[in-house]
Amino acid sequence: MKLKALSLAFLMTAPADALAESPSVMEIITFDAQPGATAEAVTAALGPIEAKMGQYGTLIARSVSEGPDGKWTMVNYWTDRDAMNRVNQEALTWPEFGALPGVANLESLQMQQLDVDTTVGLGE
Repeated sequence: MKLKALSLAFLMTAPADALAESPSVMEIITFDAQPGATAEAVTAALGPIEAKMGQYGTLIARSVSEGPDGKWTMVNYWTDRDAMNRVNQEALTWPEFGALPGVANLESLQMQQLDVDTTVGLGE
């Protein structure tokens, strides 16, 4: 399966001490694009949301990829679960969020939130 990566998170290959803060939560979000929505339209809708989330200082890194048949995956790394929940709840009220339903089928949206074990290093 070939995935078309639109942006890659630095965190995926970096040791935790290379970041200003270590993540404690990884959030995985999947959704289907609306019929006819282009990759450019989806990323254009996601960009302003990510920029606003970045203003809080709690979203450490994000990767966004488009898979086959219009399935999208976002992986977000957060400083802590409370901050993630607070920002996600507020995001639903932002004007920036208004463009998302036009390109993303929100009924297909699925979310997982997992604790990150920062004691495990890559390549160790």
